[in-house]
Amino acid sequence: MTRKAGWATAIIVNTLLAASVWTADASAQPQQLNCVLTDTEAKPGSESRPIVVVLDEGAKTLSAKDGDQSYSFTTISISNVAINGTNDSISLGIDRSSLGIVWQQYAADKVTTEFGHCQPGIVSPPGLPHK
Repeated sequence: MTRKAGWATAIIVNTLLAASVWTADASAQPQQLNCVLTDTEAKPGSESRPIVVVLDEGAKTLSAKDGDQSYSFTTISISNVAINGTNDSISLGIDRSSLGIVWQQYAADKVTTEFGHCQPGIVSPPGLPHK
């Protein structure tokens, strides 16, 4: 095999691998993270407040549920290192390696910051409760 043919083959193989990885990522199922905010200084009684975060990398969507309140994030950043999202009143950041979470809530005259930890959950089909 000539040197040119070897380089061409390597480029084609790398291109095909990159295309298959992109396809796999784009068709990935949504991921649910069950999080517990543990910061006791943010709000009294919030030391065990559950937050459910659902990330759909294929659709590039990020949402969260805090009790009865649901949030859909409009500005989203997804990388191999972190997941970040913001909307008008909330921002969240999740470190992918430790699954630590930072949850910030914005009000007219103050910002409340809470910290916690997440663990992978199971995304239920639409209409069924989350597990």
